[in-house]
Amino acid sequence: MAEKAVPQENTGINTGIQQSNGPHPEATAESLDLEDLHQQGACVYDLCPGPSSSCMTTKELQQHWGAVKHRLKPVKLLFEIPSARTIAQHLSKYVVYQIVLIRSGSYDSKRVSVERRYSDFIHLHQQLLEDFSEELEEVILPRKLLTGNFNPETIWERRLALRDYLAQLYAVRCVRHSHHFLDFFTEPEQRRAHGLLRAGQFGPAVALLETVLELQEKMGGWQSPVLLVPTLCALTVCQRDLEEPESAFTMGQRALPTVRRYGLKRYRGPLLEMMVDLGYQLGRPVAQLQEELVQVRDAERGLVSFRSLKELVVQEFT
Repeated sequence: MAEKAVPQENTGINTGIQQSNGPHPEATAESLDLEDLHQQGACVYDLCPGPSSSCMTTKELQQHWGAVKHRLKPVKLLFEIPSARTIAQHLSKYVVYQIVLIRSGSYDSKRVSVERRYSDFIHLHQQLLEDFSEELEEVILPRKLLTGNFNPETIWERRLALRDYLAQLYAVRCVRHSHHFLDFFTEPEQRRAHGLLRAGQFGPAVALLETVLELQEKMGGWQSPVLLVPTLCALTVCQRDLEEPESAFTMGQRALPTVRRYGLKRYRGPLLEMMVDLGYQLGRPVAQLQEELVQVRDAERGLVSFRSLKELVVQEFT
C-alpha cells in the first residue's frame, strides 16, 4: 500500500528575519546565522529550499529532512592562540600572539592564522565599547601589565586569557557581525597586500590576499558573499599581472555572480572588462560577457568615469 503524502505544516515560528530589497543577502538558509536560529529555538527546516513536502511520502520526507539537517549543521568559530613570540626592535620590544581560527560543525582542513599584538586587542576593545558598551558589560579584556610582560609564564597565561576573550566576544551576536570584529582579523593583511600590489610585488600580495580570503570565508563569507568581492577582485588583478590568466579568470568567475546579484555597480563594468580580456587569452567563449559589458557601459555613459579593475583595486586601502 502506498504511503500517504504528508501535508505541509505552518509552524508559525517567527525567526525575526526580514527580507530586504537592498544590497544584502536574502533571508534564505544560506544567508542566516544558523547558530542564532538554534539559540532562539527556531526551526531552520522551514527556511530551507527543497521539494514541496505536500508531494512527498513519509519516507521521502524523512530522507529529505535528514539531508537538510546534515547540510545545515550549525557552524561557529573557535579560536586558539597556540604560540607567541617576542620581537625586539631598535627602540621597542613586544609580544605577538598567533591566533588560529577554526570552523566547527564541519571538517575544517584549512589552518589559517594571523599575528596580533596586545595593543591590537586594546584597539579592538575600545572600538567595540563605543558601539556595544551595554552588550559588553561582562566581557573584560585581560588587563595591561606594567612589568613581567616577557616572562614565559606571563605570556602563557595571557595566551589563554586572550583566547577566552575572543570566545566571549564571538558569543555576542552584534559583536561577531560587526565590521570591527572582522577588521581585527583581516584589515592589517589587506593593507599590506594592497601596499605590495601598488608596488608591483604581486606574488607576496597574492599570498596575503589568499590568507585574507580564507579568513573572510571562515568569518561569514559563506553567509555574506559580498564580503569576498574586493579580495577576489584584487586576486584577479594580481594573478593577471603575474601572467596566470587561468587563476585570474577563476577568481573573476567567483566574484561575478555576487557582483550581479547584489548590484555592486562599481565592480561590475571593470570586472566584466577584465573577464572579457582574460577570456580572449584563454580561448573561452566571451560573447555573453561582451554583450553584458556593452549594456553596463551604455547604462553608465555620462554618469560615471570608466575605470579598469586594477585602478579600482589600487585605490582600496589608500
